[in-house]
Amino acid sequence: MTFKIPHLPFWAWTLGGVLIVLAVNMAITLPTYTTTKKEFCITCHHQQRESSFWEQSSLHPKINCSECHATGHALMPSINIFPLQSGGEHAGFSAKLDQINPNCIRCHSGVFAIERTSPNLNPYKISIPHRFHIEQLKNSCTSCHYNIYHDPHDPPTFRPPKEACFECHRREKTSCSTCHPKGTIPLPKTTEVSHSECSKCHKGFERAKIRIYDLPFPHQKHIARILNCNVCHATGEEHGKIHKTRMECLGCHHQPKSRCADCHETQMKFIRGEAVGEKEGQPDVMAGVKCTECHSTISRGHAVEEVKKTCVQCHDATYGKMTDEWQQEISARIKRLKLSLEAIQRERMPASGPERMKVEALVTEVNKLLRGVEEDKSKGVHNFTYAQRLIGRAEENLLAIRGPIAKSSD
Repeated sequence: MTFKIPHLPFWAWTLGGVLIVLAVNMAITLPTYTTTKKEFCITCHHQQRESSFWEQSSLHPKINCSECHATGHALMPSINIFPLQSGGEHAGFSAKLDQINPNCIRCHSGVFAIERTSPNLNPYKISIPHRFHIEQLKNSCTSCHYNIYHDPHDPPTFRPPKEACFECHRREKTSCSTCHPKGTIPLPKTTEVSHSECSKCHKGFERAKIRIYDLPFPHQKHIARILNCNVCHATGEEHGKIHKTRMECLGCHHQPKSRCADCHETQMKFIRGEAVGEKEGQPDVMAGVKCTECHSTISRGHAVEEVKKTCVQCHDATYGKMTDEWQQEISARIKRLKLSLEAIQRERMPASGPERMKVEALVTEVNKLLRGVEEDKSKGVHNFTYAQRLIGRAEENLLAIRGPIAKSSD
């Protein structure tokens, strides 16, 4: 039996040839388009992020989705666009670090050998151990270099923004020399340093939550008063060091027009009897008295003896001695509570289950109550009755802890 080519009109052969070419072209281009073209990916993923996120990176203008997200960087990682895998991902695609990192390293294979790059790329000689961050800490490359993939950073730069570092490293506890060797940062050549000059390196510092002399310090409020950074900070070799003493700060803040609550909100809450978040406060009998009625010499600093002198101007002479007795009682009870907590931590805790959870919750509550009293720093004088109640609650909780611990020791 021989195969005979059918006798078809010319137009039929032409149409058949065109259809075959289109089918072959579709078989090749459709999988490629659906797995490598951003335009196709965005049809579903555009709802995940804002529109600017999907603009092409300035540093990777020719990189497509699959070069970072595909397994093994195949030309056609998978034609299984539908359905999704159980993990919610398309077969062969992922945004997880175990897939992204190898694809980054495939192009940047020398990254592990880099501790400090050339001066052209790293002018401040920042020390960044890539192997430690990637292999030991299990970070994704884009955890730091998040400005090089989707985000069209302007101006284009592959350097991680400093804010990325402070997502892990605590700003207030990380010294500049941790990453910048001494002498590599070009310091300002003038003693008059403005906010705009400092923000070139210390971007966002005006919003940072920091404490100075154990009080919250709002940079933004000081900037609004047109105070240059050098008013409080050194600008030379001791770059950034605070050269204002606590008393010099008080010289500005302890004026007749100053609002104590701007800095001393903790004390105000204690006076109102709201230190641990009570819905109904337990205010002190003196809560309606202005702070300066007692702290009349505050512009010269805090001195308990000076405060006691103002007490006896309205109260009898024994009131100063009574203040001492209040502080002694509260201090002694706090000390006993802390010793009891330390003893409990040395004892055998319940192994697991509801009893252990109960003990942990009670210990947390005791610490919260202690902080409420201690952070006021008056040792109970601001609201003695309230201080007694908080410490009494803490003592009751300690007694409640003893039961579960005694059972676990049996």
